[in-house]
Amino acid sequence: MAPPPTNDLSLAQLSLGRAIGRARAGEDRELAQKVREGGEALAHVMAGLLKMSKVHAPDNRAFDAPVDQLARALDELVNLLGTVHLVAVEDQVYVNEVRIRAEGKGGARDLGAELARHNAGGLSFHAGLDRTAVRALVAGFAQKPAEVAPRRALQQVLLERGVRSVELAPRFRFQTQGEDQPMRRDPVEALLRTLGLVEETYDNLAAGRILNPLPLRRAVVEILEIGPEVPELWENLGGGAPHATHAASVALVALLVGKAAGLRPAALQDLGLAALIHDVGYACLPSDVAAGPEGLVRHPPEGARIMLRQRGFSESKLRRLRAVLDHHRDHMEPRGRPSALGQVLRLAEDYATLLRVHASSISPSDALGSMARAAGSAYHPALTQVMVNVLGRYPPGTLLELEDGRYARSVSPVRGPDTFAAPLVRIYDLKTRALSRERHDLAVEGAVHRALPG
Repeated sequence: MAPPPTNDLSLAQLSLGRAIGRARAGEDRELAQKVREGGEALAHVMAGLLKMSKVHAPDNRAFDAPVDQLARALDELVNLLGTVHLVAVEDQVYVNEVRIRAEGKGGARDLGAELARHNAGGLSFHAGLDRTAVRALVAGFAQKPAEVAPRRALQQVLLERGVRSVELAPRFRFQTQGEDQPMRRDPVEALLRTLGLVEETYDNLAAGRILNPLPLRRAVVEILEIGPEVPELWENLGGGAPHATHAASVALVALLVGKAAGLRPAALQDLGLAALIHDVGYACLPSDVAAGPEGLVRHPPEGARIMLRQRGFSESKLRRLRAVLDHHRDHMEPRGRPSALGQVLRLAEDYATLLRVHASSISPSDALGSMARAAGSAYHPALTQVMVNVLGRYPPGTLLELEDGRYARSVSPVRGPDTFAAPLVRIYDLKTRALSRERHDLAVEGAVHRALPG
């Protein structure tokens, strides 16, 4: 009989193994059905209450029965799921990533429009609500939206009325199957939105809230629709807090490699989401531990533990858990190889970390070369080659001295077979550190003399 696990990683992996067994036994399907049924009740009653608030005062006795129904439905879901995320995207409604039927006399299909009045796209219930809190929530939505930052203003109103366990989520729009053409999305806005969501997620986790993966998944979908190879994404990575910038950098590299490796769309989304949250385990560690070598060892299982607080299991969640647990494991470990997503995430994480820690002494080309030399031992050899192929000889951010004596920064990954060593660049002023407005294509004109650190 094997001895019981004694370290955090083993305990987290044991918990994950048991969860996989339960999911295979069919509990996940049963849970999804319970979430769907309870979510329909919650969404229909919530939409009905918001509509009633337009014609009745909050203390009207007509609210008594639906307020009781909402409180009961929410209690059942909280007992089942922990935190309950009710999200409306256009005319579709989701509860904790499970799509529910929005048709019927309850009017859940109209929930999105009711929430949108205050520029909200959903609600996260971190605990159940008593009848007084339900009435305060409905009364808050009934008031006239603020002219500036209405969602933030309503959140403050709810806090002042004692409704502290409800968090308002931003609005999201995604392309549906019925649309013939994809929306034109602004890459810079998408990146800034992603950076903001990562910062917000870390703040929520530090406050003891349960991870909500839905907004981050939407952000990953948006980046995939834009294309992780688009130069504007790589040019504006420095616009967030350091931990958010690192997470976004890891996500971009991981998505670029995963896409080139032929991962399916669902797996790509899980990879991108895992990349954005791969370091959340640090949020649970004391600052002195997080900053030392112990933090490096402990944060993957701590991150998995954070994810396990969100009850219920699905194939997507299990992929994300494996990736977070595996993202510091070597390819040739004696106890078994990491998952495919974990191996991609390991490559992206190490590359971004090398550049962050040694930015003044090595170039992105140097970082990529050092990792290529560890292919087959630390890294999966085929995936390492894919990363080299997509980032190119001069990966985004590389400081270049051109043959004509000017300096430039690479701002694009590889765009095709002929551009492996000929990226898009912006001319760089060494004294002012300013970049030119226009991009130059080295595949058309110009040549690289050498790559420089920094």
